[in-house]
Amino acid sequence: MINWNNMISTAHIRKLRMKLKRGQKLCKNCQAVNAARQRKCVDCGKVFQLKNTPIKNEIKDWKGLEKGDTFRVVNGTGSYYLLKRDCGEGEKGEKLFIGPKGKYEVKKIDMKNDGIHAWSLSSPGNSHYEFVYMGQDRFFKEADIHRSAPRIIKFKYKSKYKK
Repeated sequence: MINWNNMISTAHIRKLRMKLKRGQKLCKNCQAVNAARQRKCVDCGKVFQLKNTPIKNEIKDWKGLEKGDTFRVVNGTGSYYLLKRDCGEGEKGEKLFIGPKGKYEVKKIDMKNDGIHAWSLSSPGNSHYEFVYMGQDRFFKEADIHRSAPRIIKFKYKSKYKK
């Protein structure tokens, strides 16, 4: 007669010992293998704890930036709208980020309004002026918007377009 409890635990032990490939993570709840960027387990539905990992060249003191410095806004950070229902933009409860995206050059630092005035570093004719909010997290009830500072990274910019 087969002892199924023993076989299940042996399979469970094998999963624990299995070395994960690049781009995979293991659910601590059910031991299922998931994609690295998965937000919840495909088997049991447990939501994964997101890490706020340090980023190389991340700017913590944005007030120290000077005119001409260049920075990039990290995707998935900054101001957002929380979806109230399922739609083409995502599912109910997901964040829809509405803040700045891309690479910028500092024009000036605005201490009064807690932010950075900057030009986007796009191809000639496509660049635009933007205010990057860097203040405290706030919720605006009238517009249902969560305003928060994006994470930014300093980088050296080399234009591929000659002036």
